[in-house]
Amino acid sequence: MSCTKSLSVAALLLLASLPAMALPQDSNQPIRIQANSATLDEKRNTAVYKGNVIITQGSMQLTGAQVTLTTDAAGAVSRIVSQGTPATYSQTPGANEAQVNARARTIEYFADSERIVLKEQARLEQRGNTFQGEYVSYDINQQVVDAGRPDGNEAGRIEIVIQPRQRDGADTP
Repeated sequence: MSCTKSLSVAALLLLASLPAMALPQDSNQPIRIQANSATLDEKRNTAVYKGNVIITQGSMQLTGAQVTLTTDAAGAVSRIVSQGTPATYSQTPGANEAQVNARARTIEYFADSERIVLKEQARLEQRGNTFQGEYVSYDINQQVVDAGRPDGNEAGRIEIVIQPRQRDGADTP
């Protein structure tokens, strides 16, 4: 088996459980990875992709200059770290829901809790509502945003913009 074929097989095995990150309709879609290079370390259960990395699966897209995937002993993806200037994440949560867009210098995805943590110049946006600061955490399943410093340090302020709800003409005075 050539090095290219074994690299492709290893990449597919490493990403076999990435569908947990995507929504049900996305999880049936193929995973596509584009990068300038890839290094797979089976002993450490990691894969490092470098150079304009783009990972897509259905409506989900993750980009960065470098993306590191870590798997558990069973081969399931446990953590993904994307670094860039900025790294980006986008996904449409459901059929009738607006796309979620995120960017930061570092984006960490934790598979067990299905949570995304944005660090440094973090911004999360959906329907014009934005959360930005040095730290933003987003629980994908619960759709809960936690913005601010994780250590409670007040040095890093956050900015939140919440769009007004649209009202029916009948409710408007």
